[in-house]
Amino acid sequence: METIQNKIFENEFMRLEMKDDIMYGTYKKGPITLELAKQVVKHRLQFTGNKKVPILASEQGLKGIERDARQYLSSEEGVEGLSAAAIVNKSVFGSHLANFFMKIAFNRPRIPARVFTDETEAIQWLKQYIVTE
Repeated sequence: METIQNKIFENEFMRLEMKDDIMYGTYKKGPITLELAKQVVKHRLQFTGNKKVPILASEQGLKGIERDARQYLSSEEGVEGLSAAAIVNKSVFGSHLANFFMKIAFNRPRIPARVFTDETEAIQWLKQYIVTE
């Protein structure tokens, strides 16, 4: 299957980049509202041509996610086109808190998801979720 490499999408709210079959996502502004979450999913699917990919998301620039936006992003529609998600949070405490929250909030996650403090570890973990078909 064709890979998506060195491709970039950017608007005022987010930046998406494909490198080595992993999508890197950065939110530029927050908080994420339901309307913005729906735009993010739409742009992400267009960006990948509906190919299923793992995503490494940076918490940099994120100022919060509204409750209905969190529910949407964890829904079947919200994770469409994703094989796994890794969130990089530079704070060890923040990572532990985020992992704890993910376990409580998402009893039955639709895709594998973890929070990391180290981007290299996150990339290594995501590599197992690269879809080659």
